[in-house]
Amino acid sequence: MAAVNLDLKEYQKTALDRFRSYLRDCNNDGCNIAFYKATNLPYRDAPVIAQGTPYVCLRVPTGGGKTIMAAHSVGIAAQEYLQAANPMVLWLVPSTPILEQTVAALKDPEHPYRAALAKDFGRNVSILTKDEALAMSRADAEGGACIIVSTIQSFRRENPNGTENTEGLKVYQDAGALMDHFSGLSEAQEARLEKVEGTNRPVASLANLLRLHRPMVIVDEAHNARTALSFDTLARFSPSLILELTATPQTEHNPAKDKHASNILYSVSAAELKAEQMIKMPIKLTTDRDWQKTIGAALDCQAALEEAAKAEQAQTGEYIRPLVLFQAQSNSATDPTRLTYDKIEKFLHEDKGIPNDQIAVHSGPRKDLDDHDIADPECRIRYIITVQKLKEGWDCPFAYVLCSVAEQVSSTAIEQILGRVLRMPRAKLKNRPALNQAYAYVASASFDATAQKLKDGLVEGAGFNKLEAAALIAPQSDMAFEEAAKEFEHRSDPLPEDDLPNEAVQEAIERLPASVKQRLTYDSESRSLAFKGPMTKESRNLIQLAFAKSPKAAPVVERLYAKTNNFQTSAAEDIDKPPFIVPLLGFRKQGELQLFSKEHFLDLPWRLDQCDASDIVNRFKIVDESQSGQIDISTSGKVEIDFARRVQGELAAVIQEPAWTLPRLANWIDIGIKHPDITKPSAVVFIRSALNKLIENGYDLDVLARNKYDLRKALAGFISDLRSNRESDNYAALFAAHADQFDTGAELSMIFDEQSYAFNQPYAGATNFNKHYTPLIGDLKAEGEEFDCAVYLDRLDAVKYWIRNVENKKTSFWLQLPHGKFYPDFVAMLNDGRILVVEYKGAHLYEAEEAKRQIGEAWAEASNGQCLFCMPTDRRFDLIDKTIR
Repeated sequence: MAAVNLDLKEYQKTALDRFRSYLRDCNNDGCNIAFYKATNLPYRDAPVIAQGTPYVCLRVPTGGGKTIMAAHSVGIAAQEYLQAANPMVLWLVPSTPILEQTVAALKDPEHPYRAALAKDFGRNVSILTKDEALAMSRADAEGGACIIVSTIQSFRRENPNGTENTEGLKVYQDAGALMDHFSGLSEAQEARLEKVEGTNRPVASLANLLRLHRPMVIVDEAHNARTALSFDTLARFSPSLILELTATPQTEHNPAKDKHASNILYSVSAAELKAEQMIKMPIKLTTDRDWQKTIGAALDCQAALEEAAKAEQAQTGEYIRPLVLFQAQSNSATDPTRLTYDKIEKFLHEDKGIPNDQIAVHSGPRKDLDDHDIADPECRIRYIITVQKLKEGWDCPFAYVLCSVAEQVSSTAIEQILGRVLRMPRAKLKNRPALNQAYAYVASASFDATAQKLKDGLVEGAGFNKLEAAALIAPQSDMAFEEAAKEFEHRSDPLPEDDLPNEAVQEAIERLPASVKQRLTYDSESRSLAFKGPMTKESRNLIQLAFAKSPKAAPVVERLYAKTNNFQTSAAEDIDKPPFIVPLLGFRKQGELQLFSKEHFLDLPWRLDQCDASDIVNRFKIVDESQSGQIDISTSGKVEIDFARRVQGELAAVIQEPAWTLPRLANWIDIGIKHPDITKPSAVVFIRSALNKLIENGYDLDVLARNKYDLRKALAGFISDLRSNRESDNYAALFAAHADQFDTGAELSMIFDEQSYAFNQPYAGATNFNKHYTPLIGDLKAEGEEFDCAVYLDRLDAVKYWIRNVENKKTSFWLQLPHGKFYPDFVAMLNDGRILVVEYKGAHLYEAEEAKRQIGEAWAEASNGQCLFCMPTDRRFDLIDKTIR
């Protein structure tokens, strides 16, 4: 079997980690308090769903990869909350085409969705449609992860108009094939099930089977399942938790009007998608009153893009066939002048001479896309005509151009089709800037009004933030395609001689990636660089870093970058900006300067088996609780049900496990604890030692096995604490013995750039900042001490530019701490070329941050005066001035 790429994007990992932490907290705090801990927002129970059911939403804009996140969420829920190796999942999708797509991907062993499930459940995964689930075997239901993919409509008893849903009723009727699932049930289990009328026999229905297994419910495109009827349907299956994934969650909460807000646990920003190269941005907009001119301009754009794509393929081997999506007007019996799909097709064929096999219509009776694989290089289609939306679930990153001749009465008129042109092929920036952008051609008399509709469509349809959307629509200018297609070679000014000899230039070029190196040449006589075709920002950054030892080389590279892209004076402000290069902290190991990280103070692998396991007897206690859960009376008199315990108990009762042995239990615990720094034999030896200590203290092996999830949790915490102590001790020892080995160097640097600047939420305050390096400021509140520090930096004469350094983003500046990475609040470029890093701390937190001050000062001292660090507190910003002086 071919290797499958399981790498998640940074924002996907962050969102799933938030989901993991939330479920972990649900075990002890309940879904309400756990949500408030994660978001500082009030929690709202799902209507008619049992109180205490975790019900949360991950908001991911169009193009963000919701389905791969859903696949990973199953293992997280099974481990952290359900505490079951055989979860049942009801995976709900909005339509039959998306259902077919999802099932095919989940059943394909080489697809990343299936690989995500295999990572946690191995081969023990069953993927079923509703019809297959109506005949599922007990082995499918209990042998591992059982995932039923369906539309919510096919599970409803009633239609929205109140009539019976014939298809949905099958879910609630006796099915002979399911009889075996209901044999040998306990009284408690039978009590939760619907009975055959007039008897005590549970109905052998799929609905009862789901109720028995307390399914995790995943709702894809959750904004389509918000009605009371939808929630009532879900309630029939006694879900253990509900996870929504959507770009546009319900935010208004008005139960009187049947509007129930989603509990948004994590919200992904467009900036994160852009930084991860997931989407084409910005959208270049052109408007014209004349629909024929509009279509002609779109065709010219496609032709130029195809030339750029051929040049890209010649250089990188990646195949792209840029597509135009035409949005026609709908038919009208009273208006024969409307530009319907057949008129546009006729215009393309007869007036523009486009062959019929390059045109596909997907609207009304025509479903041409059903017969074509757009991604196939043999496919000739380049122009697709639709009205409101394409084939549901259709997704092709080759779509680059939206051309609309439809009247733009609202943002929702284009939101369905707009998202189709946003996805970046292979989620990787191309060498030609034209291929990193999307294009919109709209028949309209008003550019501003059309731009606003596009922005609204990004917000309402694609799930982008309003401030981000405002920055993502730009007027179309000369794309310089002709020059790009000719692979014109642009030459730079001479490089400085004093600190950059010819040998150093050649060495710097040799260190560049092949994709940049083959376009860049150097003439040693004229001392000038030559770059073939337009230079991308990514290439510019790599070249700047390569020549970072020579500050005088930076403006030469910048002017070459501007020249290759044919920038005019309107972009002068951006061109004149110096590159924002920040040295990282290095550590000399055997004479080589390496990026300082954990490997410099931690020997790997860690010999956990040499640690004392006896403290497990103090960390693990069995609380005597019935399987049905614990009921307490709170101080307010309200009955509170330990929902998580009850769900876990009911799931454990479904499966009859084989006998446990000490080696099997130790191995089971080890599989559930991630420890990349420890070998499996070392971990298993430690775990067995801990189990023996518990047995010596009177615990029976069967009792430990029954409480294996709590036991694993206790051992995971124990190992984590041992790891933390080891890291702290080794870190302190390194500083005591080898502090003189810290250093900085031009070869260890990072660069801030608008393309890669990622954040969670853009700053939305009233105060204008003049010196922030990028147009949008990430994760800065509109008031408070950190905000005041930002204002102080922005108004400081010595500061040329500053940037809000966003925590936990891979393109942010960081320094290594004993247990993780330290992301200071602000990084500033001073007028004299030095770099200033500022970490603001409230007075109540200052004393506890000694490790951050220590590593910040070590970084500054290692830079020979080129870098500065300070940690002001209690609004004493004069420390910044003193540090600069």
